[in-house]
Order: sequence, then structure tokens, then C-alpha cells
Amino acid sequence: MSLVLVLSLLMSASMTSAALPRKLQTTVVYVASSQIPAMMELKAALTPYINLTSWTATNPCAAWWLITCWTNGLVRRMDISSKAIQGNLPSVIGNLTSLDEFFATTNWLQGPLPDSFSQLTAIKNLQLFKNYFEGPIPASWGNMKNLVQLHLNLNYFSGGLPDTFSQLTNMQKFYVSSNMLNTSFPTVVCTMKNLRELRLSYNRFTGSVPSCLSSLSYLYYLYIDTNQLTGSLPATIGSLPALQNLFINQNSLNGPLPPTITKLTNLRILFMSSNPYLDGPLPSDLGNMVSLTDFVMEFAAFNGTIPDSITKLTRLSRILLDNCRFTGSIPQGISNLNALTVLYLEGNRFHGSFPAGLLTLPKLNLLNLHDNQFSGPLPSGFLNSTIVTAGQINIHHNYFNGPATVVAGISPYCPKDQTRNGVFYQSSLAYNCVKYSSTSACALAPRIETQLSPTTCQAFCGADVAPCGGHGTCWFGIGRSVSCDCDPGYVPTLDGLSCVADTTGVVV
Repeated sequence: MSLVLVLSLLMSASMTSAALPRKLQTTVVYVASSQIPAMMELKAALTPYINLTSWTATNPCAAWWLITCWTNGLVRRMDISSKAIQGNLPSVIGNLTSLDEFFATTNWLQGPLPDSFSQLTAIKNLQLFKNYFEGPIPASWGNMKNLVQLHLNLNYFSGGLPDTFSQLTNMQKFYVSSNMLNTSFPTVVCTMKNLRELRLSYNRFTGSVPSCLSSLSYLYYLYIDTNQLTGSLPATIGSLPALQNLFINQNSLNGPLPPTITKLTNLRILFMSSNPYLDGPLPSDLGNMVSLTDFVMEFAAFNGTIPDSITKLTRLSRILLDNCRFTGSIPQGISNLNALTVLYLEGNRFHGSFPAGLLTLPKLNLLNLHDNQFSGPLPSGFLNSTIVTAGQINIHHNYFNGPATVVAGISPYCPKDQTRNGVFYQSSLAYNCVKYSSTSACALAPRIETQLSPTTCQAFCGADVAPCGGHGTCWFGIGRSVSCDCDPGYVPTLDGLSCVADTTGVVV
């Protein structure tokens, strides 16, 4: 082999070896000496609750429990959540100005929030929820201008939100729910232009819902339920294009829904229940809200008919329109809602026949139609439908009648008032115990498919003592509830489980 070739091979091997990566060198980072005094003071305050023997200057930062550091040794993150810490939050934490994240959730911390936290101008994520903090939220906290998340929920804060919070324009998640805040609606939140989640629930905020919320174009969760809000819902509520969850229930709002609400095409969950003064009809173009899965409007004064366009909302899983003032019949196209699991329409003035399409819904397992004005016979196949055999159904206090009573297998003896549902008085149409004699035997109403055994019947209707005091029918209903339908001249006891003589002389 020539000398030239040998030299060439040696040079090639040398270059290849030089190109190989060297073993990575791990840099050991120690807590910066400038922050050691503050950390030692904090250690002394927390030692009664947490074992912090790892907090020593000779240990690298990676060995310090509950913290992480930046590459320059300054403390970046601290998490002292769920450590049963009591007393005040140590104000020395405010000296750790390098903090990016701080968590002290689910402890027994109490007292006011320290003003020293206003020095944490670099912090982005601050979570103090589920403690016993009280007093006002410090105005100085508006200096934490880089905050992206602030979680103060589940405490005992009072007063309102400081005007200085208008400086928190980077805020994306702001939680102050479940406190004792008691001012008018804090419009300062409208200045937090980057908000994604706003949770003000379970406080005592008053006044109306401000129209300025429309400036929060990125907002997708709005929770302002369980306060003392009044007035009508502003039309600008429809100007929140990203909104997915809207909870305004348990307030005292009034007036009709603004038609613009149907512009919320990304809205999935709408809760407006327990606003007793909300009235008027539902918007006719309700079907535009194509993303809706939960439509909860119960215990209000809404009236009119259910718009036919609701049948376009094929993602609906729950419809709760009970205890309002709705009228008319149920839209026939409701059988298109194959995702529907819960339908509560009780306590209204609906009329017409039983909506047969409900029996074909594959996922429906909770159906309440009671206390309305439905009438006529039940549809064929009712007894074998999934909602009857495997779900829960309540249709009492209507005007159903006809030969289907025999098909459904309900006792032909009760109740006596044929003007209110005939024999379909009980909420459940299956599994009913009947008892008219004073013996301990418990007769079972006939049923085509399945019958309760006498033993099971006696267990619920009474074995040694005549059910309902021997003066009524013992009904075994949905959820294994038991109630008595008393004979003429007798009335139910307060618990509904027995019948006693009507001493008023009124025959029931």
C-alpha cells in the first residue's frame, strides 16, 4: 500500500472521529445565593407542616423539594399545595421575584393576601384556591401584569375586584368563584382582552350583565351563575364568537332572551335555569345553535311553544325545560335527536298526544312529562320501549286514557279520579304493588312481560302490616319509591306511606 493511501485513510478516520458527538455534560444548578435568605426564611415558616430538610445551600436546586429553578439558579416554580399548611401566607414569597408559577392550593391558609406579592411582576400562573383567605383582594396585585392565570376561588374574599386589575391584560383564566364578593358586576374584567375563562359564580354580585363583555372575543367559558344579577340579558351576548359554556343560572334576570343569542354557534352548554323572571318565547331560529349539547332553561317564566327548529340540534344530550309556562305540542321531529339522554318537560301546559317519536330515541333514559295536559292513548309498543323497560319515565298528572291501560299492565282499580290520567296516575307504568284487603298478602298488578315476585312486592309494600293502613294502594314506582293512593274517605300521611281517615269530612 502506498504511503499516500495510508495517510489518506488516517486523515479520514481522524475526521470521522472528530465528527462524533461528545458525551452531554449536565450543568449542576444551585439556588442563587441572592435568594438563599428568602428561601431559609420561608423554610422556617413552612417546617411545622412540611419536611424541607432538602432545602440547603449545599444541595443543587434539583434536590430541593417542591421547587424548580431557572438555569441561573433563581427560583422559577414552587408548589406547596395540599400540605395542610395553616396560618398566613408568608410574605417573604414576594421577594422571590423570579417566580413564574406559584401554587398553594387546598391548604388551611387564612388571613389577608400579602401585598408583597405585587413584587412578583414576572409571575404568570398564581393559584391559591381552596383555602380560608379573607378580606379584600389587594389593589397592588394589579402590578402582576404578566399574569396569565389567577385562581382565587373557594375562599372568603369580600368587597370587589380592584380597578387596578385593568392592567392585567395578559390574563387568560380568571377564577374568583365561591367567595363573598359583593359589589356590582365587576366591569373591570372587560379590560382583560385575552380572557378565555371567566368564573365569577357563587358570589353576591349585583346589577346587570354588562354589554362590555362583548369585547372578550376569545372567551369560551363564562360562569356568572349563582349571584344576585338583575335586568335583561344584553343583546351583545351574541357577540362572543368563541363561547362554548354559558352559565347564568340562579340569578334574577328578567325579560325575554335576546334574539342575538342564536348567533352563538359554538355554544355547547347553556344554563339559564332558576331565573324566575326570564320570560317570553324561545327564539324561533334556535336551530342555528348547532353545537348545543345541554339546553337547561328550567324554573323560569318562558312561554309559547318549543320552536320546530330545535329538531336541528342533533348534538343535544339534555333538554331541561321543566317548570316554565310552555304550551303547545312537542315537535314531531324530536325523534331526530338521537343523542338525547334526558328530556324534562314537566310542570308546563303542553298538550296533545304522547310524542311517539320519543320511544325510538336510542339513548333516552330519563323522561319527565308529568303535570301537563297531554291526553289520549299511549302509543303501541310503549310497554316494550327502552325508556319504560330500562330508563325512568314520569307521566302522571295528565289525561292519558284508553285500552292501553290493560296493555301496560297497571291495576284497573286505581286511582278513582278518571279525569286525571285514568289508571295512569303513578309516575312509573311498571312494577306497581296494589293492596286493598287487610291481609298481609300483597297482590301484584298484572304485567305482560315481567312481574315482581310476591316476596319483592311485600318487601316494599309491607308484609306484616297492611300496606297504606289497609285503606289504599301501595305503588312501587321509579327509583323504588313507594307512595300510597288512598281510598275515598282517607288521606295520605305526611310521609305518603300510609292512609288515615279524613277527619275534615272531605272525600278525596
